[in-house]
Amino acid sequence: MNDTAQRLKEIIDDDRQDLVQLCLELGNIPSPHAGEKALGEAVVGWLERNGIEAFLQWITDHSVNAVGVIRGSGGGSSLILNAHMDTGPELPADASEADVRMEGAWVDGDLVFGKGLINDKAQLCAFMVAARALKKAGVVLCGDLYVTGVAFETGEPSVDDTQGVNFPGEGFGAKWLIDRGVTADYCLVGETSGFGIIMGECGAVWLKIRCKGRELYTPRLERGGSLREHPNPYIKMAHAVMALEEWAVAYEEKARFEFPGGAMIPKAQVMGVRGGPGYCDIYYDVRIVPKTDPQAIKREIQAVMATLDFDSEVSVYQYSRGHVARNVDVLVDALDQAHRNVMGAGPPAPPAAEMSMWRDMNVFNEVGIPAVCYGPPRQKETISQAQNRAMKIADLVAATKVYALTILSVCGESA
Repeated sequence: MNDTAQRLKEIIDDDRQDLVQLCLELGNIPSPHAGEKALGEAVVGWLERNGIEAFLQWITDHSVNAVGVIRGSGGGSSLILNAHMDTGPELPADASEADVRMEGAWVDGDLVFGKGLINDKAQLCAFMVAARALKKAGVVLCGDLYVTGVAFETGEPSVDDTQGVNFPGEGFGAKWLIDRGVTADYCLVGETSGFGIIMGECGAVWLKIRCKGRELYTPRLERGGSLREHPNPYIKMAHAVMALEEWAVAYEEKARFEFPGGAMIPKAQVMGVRGGPGYCDIYYDVRIVPKTDPQAIKREIQAVMATLDFDSEVSVYQYSRGHVARNVDVLVDALDQAHRNVMGAGPPAPPAAEMSMWRDMNVFNEVGIPAVCYGPPRQKETISQAQNRAMKIADLVAATKVYALTILSVCGESA
């Protein structure tokens, strides 16, 4: 790494408090999926105030992507830095005090806290501060650099009475970004990765399993001599849930996928149950490794239900493909060298859970833009149900340095 790299690291060290303050500012702007407008405007405003060209991509009246651009002089590779602004669905009116608190952002000692901050505003802030460091250092890049905060990465899929553009499933904002011309030679997705370089992610198949029965007045209930004869769909649902859990345990081992970047361990679980007169629906989330046929998963679940010998119906309502990055050596090598420069050693293997989920890097790899994911680790906390909605400030600063040096390596510095 040259003198420019050293200067960038020094600038980012000096900007540590600015990074924390930006995290608190953006982390405390509500941005549920389908409601990212206020946050997008704040991102664009900050970029413009710091001399970086920026604009909004409108998706709906309340949902946007935020895009910043540092245009290169020519001759280098172009790079997208991608993080998402949405933080999941809005909290219900009866949300707990802890859940309400976790929707915001705060600092306690050497940690920053907040659900939306960890996933994924802190990484967006790191990208923004890294891009500003380049401007402060007077660096002229050869290739174009895009800083993108996208919508709908956590978008819920359309099913039942939640339909339409506000329920598009995961990754809709990144797809919108690319379809409207924000493309590059490479994409670096900023998400928590334990400082490992993630080169592949699982896809997902979401299924609805309807257990059929009849509505009966309790005093007139006749249970019959078998599960098929039992009229109550909730009783049938209970047996189905246990059978699906048994399948999921075996599936986790059977579908394990080893590749040069590590191991994907796809998992499955029941996400919800909903009933009405004469039926009970199970909502089932199955993570899938790349090249998995969603119909094959559907047939396996149908076979599970057939063993229970009662009327049921299985349908797929969301399918997202997983991918292993191809032609990504330039970006991986740049990240590896940047990490070594900042940390003094090579990056660790990423946690299997981080490679076994769905993230926006799948969108970029799907359209042929080589993409990997890299970011700091989560830290344990006791406030949220997930118990991992905290991050060390020092880790976020280190990640910001790695991002800046990776930009310098991939895009190149103009003489």
